[in-house]
Amino acid sequence: MIEIGTPGEEHREQVARVLSVALNFGPAWIERRAPFVHLDQFRCAFDDGRVVATAAAHRLTQWFGGHELPCSGIYAVATLPEYRGAGLASRTVGTLLEEARAAGMPLSALYPSVLRPYRRLGFEMAGVQVEHEVPLTELPVVSTALDISGYDPGELGEIRACYRRVVATANGPIDSDEPDWWSVRVMSHWDTDVVSRAVVCRDDGGAVRGYASYYHHEAKGPLEPAFRVVCKHLVAETLQALRSLVAYFRSFRGMGQTLAFFGQPNPPLAMLVPEQRLKEKWSYRWMLRLLDVAAALEGRGYPGVSGEALIAVDDPDVEANRGAFRLSADLGKVRVEPVGGPAPRPIPIGALASIFSGYLPVDAAVQLGYLDADDPAVPLLRELFAGPPPWMYDFF
Repeated sequence: MIEIGTPGEEHREQVARVLSVALNFGPAWIERRAPFVHLDQFRCAFDDGRVVATAAAHRLTQWFGGHELPCSGIYAVATLPEYRGAGLASRTVGTLLEEARAAGMPLSALYPSVLRPYRRLGFEMAGVQVEHEVPLTELPVVSTALDISGYDPGELGEIRACYRRVVATANGPIDSDEPDWWSVRVMSHWDTDVVSRAVVCRDDGGAVRGYASYYHHEAKGPLEPAFRVVCKHLVAETLQALRSLVAYFRSFRGMGQTLAFFGQPNPPLAMLVPEQRLKEKWSYRWMLRLLDVAAALEGRGYPGVSGEALIAVDDPDVEANRGAFRLSADLGKVRVEPVGGPAPRPIPIGALASIFSGYLPVDAAVQLGYLDADDPAVPLLRELFAGPPPWMYDFF
């Protein structure tokens, strides 16, 4: 009999071993990270008291249309090989989704290793994380720059405020109040053998206008210690801050070979590089699930349009999400109410999540058959969900 529950301290080593076997986390991870794993975030499958599968959830917020919504960030989904195929991942993740919805979280996001199990749970593609890379020698020379200084933990509040100002107009970026999210995940590195640092950029008035958190990663070069500079966050609020950070990283040329950074699909830095040497090195799509359709649609931000649209939703797992809803928009303020009577063909909950995030344009949803071309709701939906493509800085 497999039971789903929260692991205790006595299960810490078992949780770590499941993650190691299933996700290829090596001995260094077990030794250095496992003692700090937040067991309260985990829901595990137990076979006669032994952990055989895991899933966990971060408490996040996520921006869409200029508004910040609570989001459950699913991670550490792992099952021992001999227990795969029994639906344990779906049960552990499903438990987390039920708890998140009960706690009033309208969204859940994750980075999938496979797609089909999560699609069955109502997730769908909704955005991307992109890693860009450019040779350090191709960064522009900057003659004037703002002050760059080493990061002090006492500055974290100002840095986070800068981040939030920058991402507030984007679709997809996340934030978290978890104690180690910023101090460890963003501003430092869990592996103490890796060279890592963070720097802060201040304007003439002393306000933080940008920052970068980075580490060195080995790379081919003329000498053995050659390295790539990899930025977990490279955030600039102004052109001066961006140019200042670019100048800082250009100073690494020699032993440093390239600058890699995560960000939006079309980063502003591309406009400063003089030649076509900034490349997309890696990208990975993340998925989204609407846990509460009405709360998600009302909580999102929109362009300042007005009108009404009738949609219907098909959600096999959440009864409150099924049926017809009237969307009433008044200069971008949207109200959602369930309605009875005749309804259009329902949109699958996953497809609605892709439209919601801005990943799937409404016209593409029509092309794929999720919406009918003659559906009266299409013109308003096209206006409501217009906006920049969704992306994240952070992988979790």
